[in-house]
Amino acid sequence: MNTEKQLLSLVNAAQVLTSTLDINQVLEKLMSEVLHVIDGADAGVLFMLNTRTNRLIAKHAIGYNLAYLKKIHLASNEGMTGKVFSQKKAFRFHSSDDVTESMSDLFPLYEEDYTKAVGDFAYPKSAVCAPLLDKYNSCIGVLTIVNFSGDTQFENNDLMMLQAFANQSSIAIENAKLFTQNERSKRIYDALTRVSLTRGRLSDMTDTLASLLGQPVAIMTDFYDVLVASSTTAKHAAEFLREQRLEDLNSVVQQCMQHQVHISIEQEMYVSYLFPIHTERGVLGMLLITMHDYLQMDPLDLFAVEQASALFALQLAEQEKELEISFKYDGYLLQQLLNLDFNAFYKRQEAQQTTHFLCATLQLQENAYGVVQTKKQQQQFSKLLYRVTRLFSFSIFISEHDLHYHFLFMNSPEIPVEQFKERIQQFFELIDKDVKKYNSLSFNVGLGRLFESIENITSSHRDAKKCIDYLQTLEQPPLILSYDKLGPYTLFLNNDPQETAEYIEMKLGSIIKYDNQHKTDLLYTLKLYFAHNQNRKQTAEACFVHINTIKYRLQTIFSLLDIDEKNGQVMFELNLALYMQSNVLNAKLAKTNK
Repeated sequence: MNTEKQLLSLVNAAQVLTSTLDINQVLEKLMSEVLHVIDGADAGVLFMLNTRTNRLIAKHAIGYNLAYLKKIHLASNEGMTGKVFSQKKAFRFHSSDDVTESMSDLFPLYEEDYTKAVGDFAYPKSAVCAPLLDKYNSCIGVLTIVNFSGDTQFENNDLMMLQAFANQSSIAIENAKLFTQNERSKRIYDALTRVSLTRGRLSDMTDTLASLLGQPVAIMTDFYDVLVASSTTAKHAAEFLREQRLEDLNSVVQQCMQHQVHISIEQEMYVSYLFPIHTERGVLGMLLITMHDYLQMDPLDLFAVEQASALFALQLAEQEKELEISFKYDGYLLQQLLNLDFNAFYKRQEAQQTTHFLCATLQLQENAYGVVQTKKQQQQFSKLLYRVTRLFSFSIFISEHDLHYHFLFMNSPEIPVEQFKERIQQFFELIDKDVKKYNSLSFNVGLGRLFESIENITSSHRDAKKCIDYLQTLEQPPLILSYDKLGPYTLFLNNDPQETAEYIEMKLGSIIKYDNQHKTDLLYTLKLYFAHNQNRKQTAEACFVHINTIKYRLQTIFSLLDIDEKNGQVMFELNLALYMQSNVLNAKLAKTNK
């Protein structure tokens, strides 16, 4: 074909290439025009750069089976195409030797796909390749024309013509890409707006985003529970992260920043992108997008995520608000009950179904870093408490006041009383487990007595507070203390300190004074004596001494106190004084540690 006709064809081709903004039509017209213009062209292929994998992939071809050609993902310097791409310069391969030498570094497994794409394994006799450069002079693809017959040798003017086509093609492709991106942006906006206006459920929003991205999507709470997942892959990824990569989830929630984690699911490698879902009040949850590790998110993917995250934040904030309102109302009812106003309670379904009640009080321990940090952690604790509450089927009223939380647990007829009490214990143990897991505020719990009539609520509530009062006197208090385990401490928890000290001095003063003067352990021996039900042999074993030593010590004690150990009332008063003395010492120690 002469130069004048080639130039005319190039002009016509430019008009054809700019006549459509559909990327597939652009590529199809490009290949047909190139093969028409360049003499001796038996086949042609356009490789485009996949920015996610940084590999060259066949997008359109004539004279090849494209299905097999697409399986070949060339590195940026692999084969003829890779060399042209890396050097951003057009090349003419004169002979089959040139072609064979340039194709010698082709990945071996690709040869089988290349053979199937050609029909029979044969490298071209000659070829010309030209890079497609964008306006930033970055190579976005390579256009290759080949001759298999050997009847024609490509000339320099063919190379120049191919480069001219490549330049025109770059403009057309970039325009088509821009059009496609604009169309996709509009589709993203329309789809998310539609699901927002129709007030779709969280699952609807998740499925919509998964469809727009073409990737699995999951939503997790700020405590890493899976709220909704678009597929089993998304669910498996979320569960894996919660069980194996907790530190990565913590970084997203605590620092409110995007994160990505490489994981393996069913022996395939994936990358999970984690995006915080948040409002001005803080992080409400996480958006999890999982894709194969050779893929990357492009700017439009991130645009979709940004738009969807705002919708997810509104939905989660609304759910959280509804939950807060529900708990506040239940707390209001509990306060009414404690004020002996039962009218609103009798109207609720719980009143008809409850056979037993139990009150509890939980006290948070203040953060050592001050009020502001304590308040922030208390907000997290409240959310954690609401979360655990939803996991239990029995009814609970919760009232929050400062660092105290008051509970009313209500049992249904089908659950035995002992199981009901065990589940209350498990409830607080689960909260404690989560507190340690999420570095929230520690706490102690006091349990009141079980009661059958709601009118007796104040007694159980008072019992629970007494347990808390006692726990505050201990250096290392247990997590939970039940009123029925409190024993004789209930008699003097709120007594006047001076009266308590005088009673201890009256009952135990002479023993304490004797121990201080003679460096003995009579008081300790007496405590063990009562702890072992006044059994002298067991007391001797506990003290690691001979039984005769215990007999001698007891004789000294009873002589100093001038009492008869056979007098039950006297011995009870003595044991009570020991309880009171231990309580005073614990209180002093706890105050010193604070």
